[in-house]
Amino acid sequence: MGLFDFFKKNDNIEINFEEIDSNEKAIALAKKRVLSPLYLMPLRFNGEESVANRLFVPPAVVKIKDGYDDIVEDLLVQGKISGYSCTPEYKGNRKTVFTQTIEIW
Repeated sequence: MGLFDFFKKNDNIEINFEEIDSNEKAIALAKKRVLSPLYLMPLRFNGEESVANRLFVPPAVVKIKDGYDDIVEDLLVQGKISGYSCTPEYKGNRKTVFTQTIEIW
């Protein structure tokens, strides 16, 4: 079983992410604890509890992101970084999107 397969299963429930095509479906799966809310800009960094800042993902993914947020918080406290951003990358049969980052300074 690969890592992605681990995220697709929760208590022997197969998740077909392509079928989750609305916020209502994601919320229904969250109520069943199949998915969990993940905040792109963490609430502890003054992120908003809003639809625009929230994704629903398997609970294991939330734990992984929380670990990265811990690292970012430590770096912020140490003054080693001055900002934070998180952008989801969707995999699968989604249309290709052109993205580019221009880093200044």
